[in-house]
Amino acid sequence: MKRTIDQLSSNQKQVLRLMTVLLLVIAVASGCNRTESNQKLITVSILPQKYFIDVLTNEGVEVNVMVPPGSSHATYSPTSMQFKKLSDSKMYMGIGHLGYEEAWMSRLGELNKEMKTVILSDHIELIAGACEHDHHGHGHDHGVDPHVWMSPKVVLQLLPHIKTALIESFPELKSTIDANYEDLLLRVGQTDERLTAVTRQLPKKEFLIFHPALSYLARDYGLVQTAVEQDGKEPSPAYLATIIKKARDESIPVIFIQEEYDIRNARTISDEAGIALVQINPMAYNWSEAMEELTQTLQNHLNE
Repeated sequence: MKRTIDQLSSNQKQVLRLMTVLLLVIAVASGCNRTESNQKLITVSILPQKYFIDVLTNEGVEVNVMVPPGSSHATYSPTSMQFKKLSDSKMYMGIGHLGYEEAWMSRLGELNKEMKTVILSDHIELIAGACEHDHHGHGHDHGVDPHVWMSPKVVLQLLPHIKTALIESFPELKSTIDANYEDLLLRVGQTDERLTAVTRQLPKKEFLIFHPALSYLARDYGLVQTAVEQDGKEPSPAYLATIIKKARDESIPVIFIQEEYDIRNARTISDEAGIALVQINPMAYNWSEAMEELTQTLQNHLNE
């Protein structure tokens, strides 16, 4: 029996919408000639990647970000204009394992056969995570946690690959990238050292978080992350009660929630368990400032 559009899950509807937009862009792109003006355009998944590229190139290339400010990578559907810019890009530098990427990654070459593709998460040891954000429309591919940029130790592993990809695509910027790379490497290294020093002396190691965005940070710095989401879905009343009891019994001092998420369930946990509720922004453009702020937040709330 054929299924109607109304019978499809929200995830399937979002994939169908993305594929429709992508096919339209492919059709338009196939009839257009690429111009020289597109030769300094890169497309990336998220804002922190744009920050690294801007720093390395002195903003010498245009960066098209697929997930705009204030949006969640788990819920956002790129627009036809973003796909058009993607089709005009010299390089796609993706995080990898974001749901919207998986919806069209296999057809990426049809947008622009000359475009270089770099997937950053291919270069690190990944953490298994919940997939299928059916209520949001997109999930994390095959149960892989994509939040690789939230650990300075991981970023130190990614920077050489970012540098190499940029120089290969933009050799005319090599001297600029080489010079800025050393400064950026030092900056990220200092962030790593400070976070290591802070987390080592914290009397408490566990925190609650609504969406598990700090898995790599927790792994690399000896912390324990307990997510409120269940397999990428809103928690049931029974699970909320379990989390509240856990926070009380184990004296967990804080629950974090990303700025783009609905705060109501997190506020319920905070109020019922008597713990702090703190908003964080893993999608912030200025990665260095965001990590410094997060380090200070951990120091403030896991010292209690």
